[in-house]
Amino acid sequence: MMRRVAACCIGLAAMAVGGARAAPDFLDRVMGAKDGAAPTVACFRRVYDARHLAGHPQQNVRKMLLLLETGIDPQQPGAALATLGVDFRKGAGFLSGGYCGVMKNEAGEPVAALNCGVDCDGGQIGVALRDEKSVRVTIPDGARLWRPGEDDQENADDGRKRFGADDKLFRLDRAAGAECVGLTKDAKTKAMLRRLR
Repeated sequence: MMRRVAACCIGLAAMAVGGARAAPDFLDRVMGAKDGAAPTVACFRRVYDARHLAGHPQQNVRKMLLLLETGIDPQQPGAALATLGVDFRKGAGFLSGGYCGVMKNEAGEPVAALNCGVDCDGGQIGVALRDEKSVRVTIPDGARLWRPGEDDQENADDGRKRFGADDKLFRLDRAAGAECVGLTKDAKTKAMLRRLR
């Protein structure tokens, strides 16, 4: 699904990736793995109940899944691929995401967060480790969305309008890989997810 944007977006990941040591260390923690360069998957999930949504009327996201994949490019051990699955109050089954690199601070030092560019100009998604069981996902300006299996992605403006004023920061919890199987078409990734408990 996301592989078709590799030529355009992998350059963004290359600019954001930290040093060879720092990137795998962070990815080891967020992925729950021992080697950030090896192909690895992680799945995170959050479902917002009616009570939460009633208290946050400007939040349109009802459910969010995050699939992270590492080891996608042997030339860039710190790179990752993020795929979001999003259900809104009105409309479900949307995808977003892109290639990611470990972010750097103003001094150029790697920090414990990923910066993911959505289809080159479709927005930015940040992923930071909250603790060993959860991540913080930031979508400051919305993101381009598309439906699984569609060749033509939804217009970027239309996709971003689905995100409400309260759809900027999300806490997602680590989940079994089976939760994220529907976010990929890749058979190897699906197999890794099915083994992830």
